Amino acid sequence: MLSKSCWWKIALAASLSAAAWSGTFGSVVSIGGHASDLALDEPRGVLYIANFTANRVEVMSLGSNVVRTSIHVAAQPSALALSPDDRYLVVASYGNAAAPASPSNAITVIDLTTNGTQTFALGSPPLGVAFGLDSLALIVTTTDFLLLDPVSGTTQELDTIAGVTAKTLPQPAGSFPTNIVAASVAASADGTKIYGFGDTLMFSYDVTSRTLRSGLYVSSPTLGPRAVSVSQDGSYFTFGWTLKNPSFSNLSQFGNVSGALNVGTSAIDSSRNIIYAQMPPAGALPATPVMQIVDSDNLAVRKSVNLPENFAGKSVLSGDGNTLYGLSDSGVMVLQVGSMSSAHQVTATQQDMVFRGNFCNRNVASQTLTIVDPGGGNTAFSIASNTAGLTVNPNSGTTPATITVSVDPNVFASQTGTVVGTLTLQSGQAVNVPAAVRVLINSHEPAQRGTFVDVPGKLTDIVSDPYRSRFYILRQDQNQVLVFSSTNNTQIATLRTGNTPMGMAITYDGSYLLVGCDNSQYVNVFDLESLQPSQSVRMFNGDYVQSLAASSNAILAVTRNASGGDPNIHRIDLISRTSSRLSSLGVYQNKLALNSVMTASSNGSSILIASSDGSVMLYDANANTFTVSRKDFTALSGSYAASNFNQYVIGNNLLDSSLVPVLQFESGTGSSSGFAFVDQGGFRTTAPAPSAGGQSSSPGIIQRLNLITPTSSVSLATPIVEAPLLGTSSAAFTRTLAPIWDRSSIINLTVSGFTVLAPNYDASVAPPQITKVVNAADFNTTIAPGGLVSVFGNQLSPVNLATSEMPLPTALADSCLTVNGLPMPILFVSPNQVNAQIPFQSVGNVTLILRTPGGTSDNYNLQILPGAPSVFLSNIPGQSATVPTIVRNDDGGLVTDSHPIHRRENTALVIYGTGLGQTSPAVQSGMPSPASPLAVALTKPTVTLGGVQLPLLYYGLTPGEVGVNQINVTVPNNVPDGWVPLVISQGASSTTLTVRVVD
Repeated sequence: MLSKSCWWKIALAASLSAAAWSGTFGSVVSIGGHASDLALDEPRGVLYIANFTANRVEVMSLGSNVVRTSIHVAAQPSALALSPDDRYLVVASYGNAAAPASPSNAITVIDLTTNGTQTFALGSPPLGVAFGLDSLALIVTTTDFLLLDPVSGTTQELDTIAGVTAKTLPQPAGSFPTNIVAASVAASADGTKIYGFGDTLMFSYDVTSRTLRSGLYVSSPTLGPRAVSVSQDGSYFTFGWTLKNPSFSNLSQFGNVSGALNVGTSAIDSSRNIIYAQMPPAGALPATPVMQIVDSDNLAVRKSVNLPENFAGKSVLSGDGNTLYGLSDSGVMVLQVGSMSSAHQVTATQQDMVFRGNFCNRNVASQTLTIVDPGGGNTAFSIASNTAGLTVNPNSGTTPATITVSVDPNVFASQTGTVVGTLTLQSGQAVNVPAAVRVLINSHEPAQRGTFVDVPGKLTDIVSDPYRSRFYILRQDQNQVLVFSSTNNTQIATLRTGNTPMGMAITYDGSYLLVGCDNSQYVNVFDLESLQPSQSVRMFNGDYVQSLAASSNAILAVTRNASGGDPNIHRIDLISRTSSRLSSLGVYQNKLALNSVMTASSNGSSILIASSDGSVMLYDANANTFTVSRKDFTALSGSYAASNFNQYVIGNNLLDSSLVPVLQFESGTGSSSGFAFVDQGGFRTTAPAPSAGGQSSSPGIIQRLNLITPTSSVSLATPIVEAPLLGTSSAAFTRTLAPIWDRSSIINLTVSGFTVLAPNYDASVAPPQITKVVNAADFNTTIAPGGLVSVFGNQLSPVNLATSEMPLPTALADSCLTVNGLPMPILFVSPNQVNAQIPFQSVGNVTLILRTPGGTSDNYNLQILPGAPSVFLSNIPGQSATVPTIVRNDDGGLVTDSHPIHRRENTALVIYGTGLGQTSPAVQSGMPSPASPLAVALTKPTVTLGGVQLPLLYYGLTPGEVGVNQINVTVPNNVPDGWVPLVISQGASSTTLTVRVVD
């Protein structure tokens, strides 16, 4: 059945940035003219290229990438399509000559088995052609849709088109085929769907049902590049800089694009869930063209590579996805994308490096950074620092290479926040653009509170879960929601959003997390019980959400109008997963400034709306309408929050229930960053704004406020370890504070990622007390160099915090340990326990001291033996007792009474522990042990089982771990059975365990 949709208008808008390049990937095939389309014929091993200006189809060999022959066709071949059986090549010719010349629009059908040709005149200029699985070619002209049977040469009109105009020939010099024809058509690989678009026309064609859907659209910027790519099954496709679904809604879109029709391309690889895309940025074209490899669901960038020249329209992938062929300035570019890993590339193995200066250690700090070629090649590179006091050695090399990065804390002594340095990688050989490494250098004072956690990327919003021990952070540059446990502040999940997530909201019942995006026409919905995506909300008119909030009666969203009109407010219906644009905001027009945000009170009674032009509004959930609209300010920015007691904060302003300003907070400590109401009080953060813009390297402050009797005073301000995030000209408002629901901590978005503050951060702190120091394996007092220890006591740290940073920091949550003045790497801190590593240099009688903001502990004296082997104890589900961590190599299972050692099978065992002492080669304290060469203990242990000495296979550090040892042994058949002692001896120290041995 043939059907036609109503005409509609879809307006599109955008935002992103581009990069600069050096090396290039791919080869160029020049055709001596301008290419307008291409078709891949893999059975014959050729690529057909429409040479628009030379009036021929070039035939390029896939084996040699050389044009071997040409087929002369009607003038200006603009589009090509190959039939599913590879027999017919259909060529559309754009002959829309201006009067007095006569039009020569035509279709040529070439029988590739006989080389016979037929040419048919068209009444209107053709825009594109594609074959479906029914072996009929869909021809799109400016006036109609036609079906062509290449066997008989007959056509059938499916539908007519109105309102589409075509450029006439001749065109001014410098015009390209994509500027002239300005259209592209492509089919899905399975032949079931055909999509296409031009300057004003969009359409889809379902081949199996012969259902046609078409309509008009407008776009700003223009919808370029003028290229279509369709997924394997036609369930999604690209039109220019948009990624669409069959309803023509934008799943995601590239941002900050120029809209140029003749520069760029896209090609979907459904099997790898990626898209190859060149989307030129707004403004001048980069000196070196860039192709990005992006995720096919949300366009998150995986990699960027340099191109020898610009793409110029459609691209196609080989059947195996290993070769990309695309129209380019000279004709065609060929990229062996399947073997890209063999091309020279350079990358650092980590995004961020963290240097935590502390009052235990003022020496120059050094860490190692590994530079690699992901494909394993040897690629020359250079690396440079942009910050005084941050140095690299060497500053050039060949991959793989280890670079020593050093920071002199004395250079940063006067900057008590976090300085962000950059290490820039360059390579004349590498085809990729190496990402810079962010270096975070913190030099805080003891009085500064909180512990920062490094989170790479651009972080733009934070909310805490009202019912679960979690908080959620938006990472905008990777289109992700990062889910953290507030129990230990570690990441537990990653949720994928649409492109450029702007803001989050949790539904009033706590069931769902909603995320609005600036480059997607959908609101992402996530089930907070399962942390899985739920059905998204399609925004009315394809508007783009800037901010959203959920009250007890309504979910509202501030949107950017897709039709180019004023920003406005939508109401979201989660049942139907749709939105509606409100006809009015109570008695007020539904019209806002673009830079607007909203937030709800936690009791669901109201939603506050704040705009950068100084306007404020209030939605009352009980009245189900907007009850207040005021403009008492010329501009607003900074924090925004709504309380359960009819108070509101925007920037430095406290507003009453009618949004009347009642108090202006002090501004001497810096610009507003975050505000959070807690009961009838609140927390407020500020930081000095750098004159050049960006984020502050000075420490910020947090202030505890009594809002029953509020004051503008800063007397209760406490300095924090680093500055909270500040707004920008394009994102004036910031939500950076998130108290955890159980009052266990306060999370603050800061320069490095987030900072954890104890709820009583401003309370006077008692000095730490150490009561016991034991090894972290079996909790005995025998300790060796490089071993892991647990320090027990009181007031050891204000918070619970574990770290996965490598190397391990020597200060964590403002707690730092020294042994004979030497800083100790720390793994975990809490009020009553600290886990750390004894430096490899420490041996003999030593003194351990713990320093915290509360003061310095008394000396704790202990003895460190050259070797003190101890075995880690493991918990088994369902059992109260622990067992030694001994693993059978045959099945990877833990040795237990029910899973004993088998002596007759010559079983190999791996015993995990700590305390084997120094190694060869030496390993730096706090660093994971290398896999090659293995770090072998200097003193060889002996292991006996039932009095029988076991052969040693290995004894030393476990690769990839810090301070963890392993001893690999085999069990001979003369070991006695039963419950027998396993004794590990090293020097004067030994440990004894009981294990079960059977035949």
